[in-house]
Amino acid sequence: MKIYVARHCSTEYSEKEVYCGSTDAPLSVRGRMEAEHLSVLAEKLHFRLVISSPLIRARETAIAIAGGRVPILYDDRLKERCFGDFEQTSCARPDGKICRYSFAVKYPHGESNLQVAARIYAFLDELKEKYAGEDVFLVSHGSACRIIRTYFMELSDEEFFAYSQPNGTIETYEMDVSR
Repeated sequence: MKIYVARHCSTEYSEKEVYCGSTDAPLSVRGRMEAEHLSVLAEKLHFRLVISSPLIRARETAIAIAGGRVPILYDDRLKERCFGDFEQTSCARPDGKICRYSFAVKYPHGESNLQVAARIYAFLDELKEKYAGEDVFLVSHGSACRIIRTYFMELSDEEFFAYSQPNGTIETYEMDVSR
């Protein structure tokens, strides 16, 4: 079972390196061009459906990927990490790095990496059961894509925090449904 994972295409927030999180931001002009490119790449892949975060930047990316060929489902568990009080502020804030580069520390009024992992892992376990043997395309966000990666491969702490799937790109994973 193949799992294709796209990080949503660019937004004005990502271009300015601002925490977007649960803020519902649409794709930027560059993001719409990236989505067109993703649609061309997706035409060459075979998948049964697209499951996306319901946030608009992910929805717009999912629509481009599906291209009207396959259904799109939306699941809240694929949403970006909630950055709480840091939403819509610069990613360069030194106090934000404490939360970003730890597993258990939450952003004030937001989520920790462990909380995001709990919902993503539950989603992937359910995906394995529900769509065993079928290829599925997921559209999500930076923090979620990092967690998804850990589901499929062992990463050291350093590798985990260094990994960032670029906007508008696809990663491919093999899901073993026999376990």
